[in-house]
Amino acid sequence: MRKKIAVIAAICILAGTGIARGEDGTVSGDVSLTGVIRDGKDNVAKFNEYRDIRSGVYGGTNLQFQKERDYADFEARDVGYRTQRYHLEGGRRDAFRYDLQYDEIPHNLTFDGRTLYSGVGSGNLTYATHPPSTNSDTWNTFDYALKRRNMDGNVKLDLFKPFYLDVSANQQKKTGVYPLGAPGTTPGGISIELPVNIDYTTNNFKAAAGYSTKPLFYSVSYLYSNFDNGDRLQNFRNPATVNTAATADTVFLSPNNDYRKLNFQGGVKLPLQSKLNVDLSSARAESSSLLANSYVANVTAAASNIGVQGRTGISLSNPNFNGKVNTDSYNLALTSNPAPFLNTKLLYKYYNKSNLSDTITTTDGTTTLTNSLFDYRKDLYGLEFGFKLPAKLLLTTAYTYTNTDRRRDDLPKTRDNLYDVSLKWRGLDVMAVKIGYEHLGRAADFTGVAAPEALLQPYIRRFDAAPRLTDSYKASMEIFPSDSLTFNVGYRHRKTKYTDTILGLTDMKADQVNFDVDWQAHKRVRFFGYFDFEQRVLNQFQRQTDGTALDPATSPTASNFNWTASQTQNTWGYGLGTDVVLVPGKLNLQLTHNSVRSDGTVDLTYLLGAVPLPVGRNQDNIDLSARDSYRLNNIVAKAIYPVTKATTLAATYAYEEFRYEDSQYSGYQYFVAVTQGGYLTGAYRDPSYRTHVGMFSVNIKF
Repeated sequence: MRKKIAVIAAICILAGTGIARGEDGTVSGDVSLTGVIRDGKDNVAKFNEYRDIRSGVYGGTNLQFQKERDYADFEARDVGYRTQRYHLEGGRRDAFRYDLQYDEIPHNLTFDGRTLYSGVGSGNLTYATHPPSTNSDTWNTFDYALKRRNMDGNVKLDLFKPFYLDVSANQQKKTGVYPLGAPGTTPGGISIELPVNIDYTTNNFKAAAGYSTKPLFYSVSYLYSNFDNGDRLQNFRNPATVNTAATADTVFLSPNNDYRKLNFQGGVKLPLQSKLNVDLSSARAESSSLLANSYVANVTAAASNIGVQGRTGISLSNPNFNGKVNTDSYNLALTSNPAPFLNTKLLYKYYNKSNLSDTITTTDGTTTLTNSLFDYRKDLYGLEFGFKLPAKLLLTTAYTYTNTDRRRDDLPKTRDNLYDVSLKWRGLDVMAVKIGYEHLGRAADFTGVAAPEALLQPYIRRFDAAPRLTDSYKASMEIFPSDSLTFNVGYRHRKTKYTDTILGLTDMKADQVNFDVDWQAHKRVRFFGYFDFEQRVLNQFQRQTDGTALDPATSPTASNFNWTASQTQNTWGYGLGTDVVLVPGKLNLQLTHNSVRSDGTVDLTYLLGAVPLPVGRNQDNIDLSARDSYRLNNIVAKAIYPVTKATTLAATYAYEEFRYEDSQYSGYQYFVAVTQGGYLTGAYRDPSYRTHVGMFSVNIKF
């Protein structure tokens, strides 16, 4: 808090210093004051997820100082609120510039959560008596809320043009409570939702020096970033077993890490109206973390191999994990305009992520596990041609080839061929039409893994790297018959088929339609609006098995059968608005209405043949009728009354409603029988809300 006050004070003092010099220059700006009354129901956290709108008084100012080549601009917004922002920019033109900023951003997830634990907001969560109470009405309440504080400082020197120097520093602090799931025992066991304490600090420093003049530009920059987690361990008493009364369980949070990046950028103009751009970078990320040498299990001291109640010991090849990832990137692009009717572009991109982290072997009784390291290399080659054709036609064609090598067992190599063609017509002064087609063909090498890990692996193709064919079609039309009327309409269709997939995501389809219009019907009346619609359908083919019949081609039984899921998501939204000048120069009225709606369903089908479905289930009641379905509506009315040239009054009324449904939250329970579920806290539960907001503001310019 002291550091925050000091930063804000420094910004204000510097701003005041610049304005105090106004006797030799000019000072202008404005001061605003806004009173807010809010009346809401239901989930206030969702309404204020990234904002802070509550009853009270908001203040702000914007000041500018000018004196020949010197200038200073100061802005303050939402003073004293969780979204407060202070910004000071100034300097001397063609010599130097400085920039200081402080701002806060809240992230509210759920208010009035419930937990069986005490100590929320600390690194230790506990409860007094085992077993803990299953009556959630007696649990402790708390808020899932995060606050991000951001402080920036930047100085740029242009005094020695064409050379320049740019130095900046930044600190981001994130604090609060966040939901995190933890297993009751290992392996398996109940689930426990923990209110985890977050205390993150990220410090960034960047310096860049460069040279900029025709025909040459280049710059060299260095970035150093340090992430510090004040609470790397979240200790908690585990209700999965009475034995944990003598020992705490632990969740390992994000480890401290360092990141360094060296970057070179350059460009040079060449003959034939050509330009070569180069972007080269090399980055290193490092971290270190202590590993746990035991885990919670429901064992007595006599049965435990380390003699500690509730814990089973394991052996590690190294008690510390040292992470190290190197990333190198090279981007080259050559653009040319060799003829009036032809534009060309050649490009090459290289990206290599090399994982040099430790490989740790864990031995748990007769089971031995070794962590897999993931890294990959990607090479992209591209070619693009643009042709100016007769009849005001512009044809653009492009081809890119991407080769990717990954360190993974199932699909280590993929090869992408992407073709793109678009045609734009501007044959009429009042219309522009554009159509396009894109085709992606991906081939992949499947290797699989050895038993016993294989299981269903021979039949699975994970969609992130699976072979596929994707076709996309798009068309848009812009019509502007007059300076006062413009409207646009567009359509896009995309379909993907995963050609080698037996189990997994087999295909998906998406259709999008959009339309917007802007009409100045009268010099005192303007109308505008838009409409968007998107439908996404994803189909997957999966298998339920007890391990005795893995092949999807085998006849179904009650324990081994295939099933399908067709997931549909429809999202549409529209907006309407008008600006009306009721009294010229005296009274303006703005009205807007926006609505967004999304309905999702999942159609599940058990492919059991003649085998009956489990008792109580049929092909209809196993479906998910509501999946991430929501509706957001708002209405805003604003009247603006300029009393004088210097004073403006404004009154605003806003209504916003959000309704959310999801099958996984239906019949929500904080406690589910231990043999079935576990202990929840209400994270993300029922985010629906209705809110009325009234604002009255005055703005004075000087």
